[in-house]
Amino acid sequence: MIIFEKEIIKAKIKSPLANFSVVENEVEIRKDPLTSRICRINVERAKRFKQIKITKTKIENVVKKTKSKCFFCQKNIEKLTPKFFGIKERILKGNSVVFPNLFPFGQYHAVVVLNKKRHYFTLNKFDSKMLLDSFEASIEFFKIANEKDPEFKFPSINFNFLPSAGASIFHPHFQITLDKKPTFFTKVLLEKSLEYHEKFNSNFWLDLIDEEKKRGERFLGEIGSFSWIADFAPFKNYQISGIINEKISSFDNMKRKHIKDLSLSLEVIFKKLHKNGVEAINFSIFSGPLKEDLSDYFLINMKIVSRPSISKFYVSDIGFMELLHSEPVIETLPEEIAKSLRFKEKN
Repeated sequence: MIIFEKEIIKAKIKSPLANFSVVENEVEIRKDPLTSRICRINVERAKRFKQIKITKTKIENVVKKTKSKCFFCQKNIEKLTPKFFGIKERILKGNSVVFPNLFPFGQYHAVVVLNKKRHYFTLNKFDSKMLLDSFEASIEFFKIANEKDPEFKFPSINFNFLPSAGASIFHPHFQITLDKKPTFFTKVLLEKSLEYHEKFNSNFWLDLIDEEKKRGERFLGEIGSFSWIADFAPFKNYQISGIINEKISSFDNMKRKHIKDLSLSLEVIFKKLHKNGVEAINFSIFSGPLKEDLSDYFLINMKIVSRPSISKFYVSDIGFMELLHSEPVIETLPEEIAKSLRFKEKN
């Protein structure tokens, strides 16, 4: 049974913007129907005054500046990107290329360059063929790595699009990981999905699709095997969930048709986001373990969130892992920090 739980509270103040007359702000406190994660929504905050205004950077200038020495462009990719050790050195599919991350945060952490021939394209220029090639190459990597190390069985496909979403390289690329254990948020999704199944003898994800379809308030539509919903209790703006509407819990059980449906969906959704003024995004696709069928209670699903537009002084240090998996990626050792900051106590 899906419950959409929210509380509406009202905050009254005497506002200097209204000659100190009483102004009422309505705040919705919402609870995610699966994880119980809380969010607070006040649509008036979008109008608030910002003391420091950061002007948008012209994308064309950034494209020109970053293209000349880009590691991921066709002229450099062969000589300037690493190769896998112990498995197939690189995976090629159309113009998509998979290779190991030079600075990984996992044993199997790879980069998927979406199109080595195109240094940059806006969200409305993503095409389903490029996405299909990139997803198929990603899944091939998971299968190869899992065959070599069967204990590594928890995959995820992720995207930091533009520096304001945490991308260090401008050229669009996925980051894909395969771990022994699920990430924190993947684990939450798996555990909560199982709890729901045990309580109601039903699949939360299929129930969510049915309920949102019935209500019609947040249901976006379907393309083949993928259903799309605006999340009831988002933790970022423009948060959207895509859910496979067939009983498939892991990437290795997806057929080409399913991957094609996902790619076609994203082409449509990216165009819609771009039309709404969204330029930068993060997404993560959550899968159950490879070679296991958890589809009675868990289905492949993904979350997309918007990030600020690119600007001259804005580069985010938070990407998909912190934002969507709830696992910070740290670049400093606490022990080294302690050495540099240690002090003598004063009497």
